[in-house]
Amino acid sequence: MNIIETVQKNLGFTTLNKIDPNTQEVADQDAVMGNSALAQAGIPAILLGIYNNLEQNPDISFLNTEEGKKLERIFGKSVVIVVKKITDYSKIPDKHSLQELEHIASESMRVVKEKIGEGASHSAIRHFVARNRKDTLLYLPPSLELGTFLENNNLDDRTGKMEGPISNLTHHLEKMFSNTDEI
Repeated sequence: MNIIETVQKNLGFTTLNKIDPNTQEVADQDAVMGNSALAQAGIPAILLGIYNNLEQNPDISFLNTEEGKKLERIFGKSVVIVVKKITDYSKIPDKHSLQELEHIASESMRVVKEKIGEGASHSAIRHFVARNRKDTLLYLPPSLELGTFLENNNLDDRTGKMEGPISNLTHHLEKMFSNTDEI
């Protein structure tokens, strides 16, 4: 089970849908309503925010944050706009979505920390991020424009969501080359 499915199941949300790389939409239109839409947008956005931070600074202590401050820690100065984008996608009022997104952030950070393990090296953290980013991108609604706010254009690239023999080979090579430590 991948990280996104673990978080989704732990929090009791319905199964998330992969985004079709051609239409850039979920196939199941029921998934873009209420709590399902909040999970569809919130879980991958939060996980990718965590991965983005760990990629820039591969230190497990990033995941140690006091309650109620996790979204701010993950998204920094962009937290307000990211929460608004997720809220707009889910059509749930701000007050309720913010509480739920903090809960998703808390569980996501807990699961990521558990999967990485205490005392992981910088290269092990980078390897973890590279291994899990592609799976998470498959679920990210493009209307969030998350790459813009995290200053990482790779997150909004349609090719990251493609699957198939050639795409899988390309993603495998991408993971392999990202595992090398900087010299």
